[in-house]
Amino acid sequence: MKLPYLRLLLPAATFIAMACCVSTGTAQNAAKPPIPSGNVTFSLWTIAGQPFQVMIDDFQKTYPNLKVKWTKYSTDEMKQAVRVASAAGKMSDTWFNWGGSLAAPYEDGGHALELTSQLIALYGVDKNIVPAALDLARHNGKLYGIPIWVRPMTIFYKKSIFDKYGLTAPQTFDELEKVCQALKSKGIIPVACGGKFSWMTMRTTDFFVEHFAGPEMHDKLFALEASYNSPEVIKAFAKLKEWVTKGYFNDGFISLDPAQALPLLQQDKAAMIFQGPWIEDQNIIASHEDPSNYVPIIAPADQKPVRVSGFQEQLQFWTKAKPDEQKAALLFASFITTPEIAKRHIADFGSPSSVVGVLPPENRPIASQMAKWLQGGVGLYLPTDQALPQELVNAFFQAQDSLVLGTLTPEAACAQIQKAVEEYKSAHK
Repeated sequence: MKLPYLRLLLPAATFIAMACCVSTGTAQNAAKPPIPSGNVTFSLWTIAGQPFQVMIDDFQKTYPNLKVKWTKYSTDEMKQAVRVASAAGKMSDTWFNWGGSLAAPYEDGGHALELTSQLIALYGVDKNIVPAALDLARHNGKLYGIPIWVRPMTIFYKKSIFDKYGLTAPQTFDELEKVCQALKSKGIIPVACGGKFSWMTMRTTDFFVEHFAGPEMHDKLFALEASYNSPEVIKAFAKLKEWVTKGYFNDGFISLDPAQALPLLQQDKAAMIFQGPWIEDQNIIASHEDPSNYVPIIAPADQKPVRVSGFQEQLQFWTKAKPDEQKAALLFASFITTPEIAKRHIADFGSPSSVVGVLPPENRPIASQMAKWLQGGVGLYLPTDQALPQELVNAFFQAQDSLVLGTLTPEAACAQIQKAVEEYKSAHK
């Protein structure tokens, strides 16, 4: 049977230890990558809000003959753009992507360039990127992209609202539910969520599965070695329905754009959100707010080992790009992931970084807090939309959203997912 595109993260403490222990001087001794001659323009597709401008400016200053044609999309527009471009046979020279099953179709379909051992050494990837991040980016043992960031995702709370109502950060699942109940009684939305496109709701669902099923079974679900139609997963889906019924999410969240969820906290309408470290630079600091007012906590799943959701983010390269454009795109990715450049721009380019020895700046409390967790041994599990094949992700989303809308019971939702799993396994024997 063809296995799903599961990528389990190594313990995050290993990631940080590797980042701190590998000599940055070694990376500087790597062979110099080729520089295209003449004027070359290559295309780059990323998500709007990602801070590539500082890196593009430095790159074009360093290599005046190389220009970046940068196109920005929303998260879901980005996914759609790459799908359409691959079908049309005309992709960007380089594009932003996640890993797991989100990248696998372009890797299996021959659209994403395989970084051979020669290319890895030539562009310094083996020296500049921590091994744990490279492991996340590999598919069937091969590397098809250069990791840029590693992203934990967890619960954030707004400190000023918690202080106003005398609440403290929950450390257990029971405490989390009591906080939700207290906030609801005060007229504050406990958890802001943008359920349109399903993946933001998924973060909470994944957390419930981690709590009720535990890490070992959660991983087996991703590997299709455990049943979604099990008591543990049914409890997780029942808890999601319970939170919806109790009004712990914002009204009509199932149709709200994810970009509109964080503003509910910024406007003091909601107190918590399930998010990642990127909101520090892209939203909070960009809005001239104090990032220390948005506090990440380890989502209290009450399980050992302690884990939160997380993934790596990378740049991939089109196999059919013109040689000079491809070389320029690879050079750009190599340039922004050299320790010297990554350290220079860490405050603007964001963290946690995938680059050797590059840690968050002191004035980034959110990323710094997450780095401390990672150093303390907090692990990561992939979100469902990267851990499962996309056919099954769609089935998961459909069942999850139908549960929220009240058209499926928890039992029926889980049975529907497991039916899709069995059909997938039968078709991929």
